[in-house]
Amino acid sequence: MSYDFMIMKPKAAMGEIVTMEDLGEHALLRQDPSAVVEALSSLFPELAWREETDGGWFGSLQGDDTWYEFRIGAEPDFAWSVCASHHAATRSLIPIICDTLGLLAFDGQVNALIWPGPAGEAGRG
Repeated sequence: MSYDFMIMKPKAAMGEIVTMEDLGEHALLRQDPSAVVEALSSLFPELAWREETDGGWFGSLQGDDTWYEFRIGAEPDFAWSVCASHHAATRSLIPIICDTLGLLAFDGQVNALIWPGPAGEAGRG
């Protein structure tokens, strides 16, 4: 079983996204798969990738707190996913990804948004 996150790139006007109902094409940018893979690889050099038969990407990483799996589609899209163990007490890489890359995560288990924050302190909405 896994703990799942959807990762999105908000447009510059973050004020448009107040609740999860505001998540739509008007408030999000499409993300290029190769740019996402490159950014994550730079952030986590130990991240192992393989190209899927559909042209998408699957990445795996053992973090300090749990394992992580990254799934990125073949075509530019508004979101991609990260899965982690549901047994882990923390999932510390998610705020790091949001903070460093300026992304927004939807935590489907607690129905909350994880915002990019200043100096590594991601905010929750």
